[in-house]
Amino acid sequence: MKKILLLQSVALAVAALIGALLSGINGLWSALAGGLCYLLPSAAAVLLLRLFKPHPAMAGKGFLIGEGLKVALSLLLMLAVFLIWHQSLAFIPFLLGLFAVSHLVFLAFLRVQHYGK
Repeated sequence: MKKILLLQSVALAVAALIGALLSGINGLWSALAGGLCYLLPSAAAVLLLRLFKPHPAMAGKGFLIGEGLKVALSLLLMLAVFLIWHQSLAFIPFLLGLFAVSHLVFLAFLRVQHYGK
């Protein structure tokens, strides 16, 4: 899980640089905000899974709670960003940061699933 968080952080840095190229400093901050709206809840879910690791009987519940927490925190963070920063938010870089971080997990699992075939 730490590797995925590290990969997500690298993807966020690349997305922020692309956002800066597209929309200047506003695009940089928008891409960072978009990526952090998913990266921070993912880190919280990883922390929760680590807390449940010593208790194998509770691992399933920990996973479900972690995923629910990740979705709820992501939505709350996105709402907060839109409420506070709606006038100067560059929407395309925001989505670029969000998608770069959130969909990197799917690409990693796709690569692992077809590895060696």
